[in-house]
Amino acid sequence: MYTNQEMIIVARMYYEMNLTQKEIAEKLRYSRPTVSRIIDAAFKAGIVDVKINYPLDSVIELEDEIKRKYNLENVFVIPVYIHNSHLIQNDVGKAAANYLYEICDNKSILGVSWGTTLNGVVPYLKPKVLPNMKIVQLNGGAAKSTFSTGSVALLEKFSKTFSSDQYLLPVPSIVDSSLIADAIMTDSSIEYALDLGRRSNIAVYGIGNVSHNSVLYKGGYFKEGAYDELIAKKAVGDICSRYFSVDGQIVDEELNRRTIGLKLEELRKKDFSIAIASGIEKAESVKGALKGGYANTIFIDEELAKKII
Repeated sequence: MYTNQEMIIVARMYYEMNLTQKEIAEKLRYSRPTVSRIIDAAFKAGIVDVKINYPLDSVIELEDEIKRKYNLENVFVIPVYIHNSHLIQNDVGKAAANYLYEICDNKSILGVSWGTTLNGVVPYLKPKVLPNMKIVQLNGGAAKSTFSTGSVALLEKFSKTFSSDQYLLPVPSIVDSSLIADAIMTDSSIEYALDLGRRSNIAVYGIGNVSHNSVLYKGGYFKEGAYDELIAKKAVGDICSRYFSVDGQIVDEELNRRTIGLKLEELRKKDFSIAIASGIEKAESVKGALKGGYANTIFIDEELAKKII
């Protein structure tokens, strides 16, 4: 309906010259409703791109209460401005990305898990040139079905952001037997990545809940009925593909032995063991993770924070 030239002229007069729609109409000899429609068309055509900058202030009282209740070093509760799960996850991810920018340095070894939560961090990572830092995948991410876990792409984005070397763990997260797991872990490249994960001083990971929407479930890691058995054993969440109860205890030792990656108890040794979660449906998962003492730092949204206390 309108040419690009018309839309650009009106948009620049309105947004850059701060003219009112009435003033623009008078200058261009358009009607005021026409100016309004041209501005709307400029939005839809992608000529105008609005970015809303707002502070991610923490909710201090909730943070203090969670610190005391779960004996944590750092708690970041992100305010909920709009009750939309996607926007909430973005805000939590943005806050976590800002924190990683602050704490990572050239001596760091950064261990990274994968999944929906970590994918919410990636868009907000800020470039920082740390060529001597190492970034390692904490748990196997090769899917057993056509469904992609996205683990490789995620690690590559972290590596590119920090101009650092990356170390993949190119194996399934869970295999069919503990004997297979033991054999895989004797491979020199796998053994090196696992050792690097153990030595990492920073670990960042999402807290997953037990749901048939889980990336692990969709990735084909569980045979028919096996996931329901896990639910029956009262599993409430997972970290790095290892499942725990609301009390923070591993719920299936045999499954745990078949899992390739960092062990949960090793998270307690990190300088920064950073858990990230959003959405009230993860309340039991977060409680279990914190009762297990696996995290010393957590990023959660305001609604979830209220739910866990």
